[in-house]
Amino acid sequence: MREEKKRFVLYEYLMYFWKRKHYFLIVPIITMLLIGGAVYFLKKDMPYTGQAVVYTGGVTSPDLTRENNIAARFADEENLEIFVSSKQVKFTLKGTNSEEVEKKINKVTEAYGKELKANYDKRYNASIVYLEYLEDQAKVLQDLIKNYEQELEKDLNPIQYDEVTDLIIETREDEADAQVTAHRMRGDLAFFEEPKILSENVTKSKSYLKEGAAIGLVLGLVLTVALLALMKYLSEGRRYYND
Repeated sequence: MREEKKRFVLYEYLMYFWKRKHYFLIVPIITMLLIGGAVYFLKKDMPYTGQAVVYTGGVTSPDLTRENNIAARFADEENLEIFVSSKQVKFTLKGTNSEEVEKKINKVTEAYGKELKANYDKRYNASIVYLEYLEDQAKVLQDLIKNYEQELEKDLNPIQYDEVTDLIIETREDEADAQVTAHRMRGDLAFFEEPKILSENVTKSKSYLKEGAAIGLVLGLVLTVALLALMKYLSEGRRYYND
């Protein structure tokens, strides 16, 4: 019986690929041109990109700092993208005309900035009012303590003395709480950051031609390997059945 010939499958495939090495040049070039060109022409319709970054500062209201809520405020603006990060909101707007893009992005940031400022002023003023209330309350409690201490100097019976002493203790605790809260409020106000527009600019949109071409090249190489592997498989199958 004739000994069956040993096969080296990987070597056969490598030789098959080598004989058809021109495929590794033709197919990647085609896919590179197709994908790179498609990406370029898709991006060509919007040649200008306007970007603005707004700092939200001390404003924490979900109505003004969550992406979906902000987007709802500018639902009429087409091609507007919104990205929210830590205390920053980035607006990106694409268009065909540089001046038009600049006008629209300025309109968006101005409207959003006004709402942030209004919220900031409202919270800041409310905090000032509350701080003044705490300071007044602390003064009133201090005066009460002085009055109670003067009462202790009078000729009081033991029960009255204990009652006045308890009032002094309670009032001092309330006064201390008011002072602590007022101190915390002053600290919060000192570091309460005002919202502001950090940057606004209009630039030419990135074409992504190089990125598209690179993707097309890689995809072309993968397709070439798959195509040649399929061609060899079909060739061997046809030869097997013909024999």
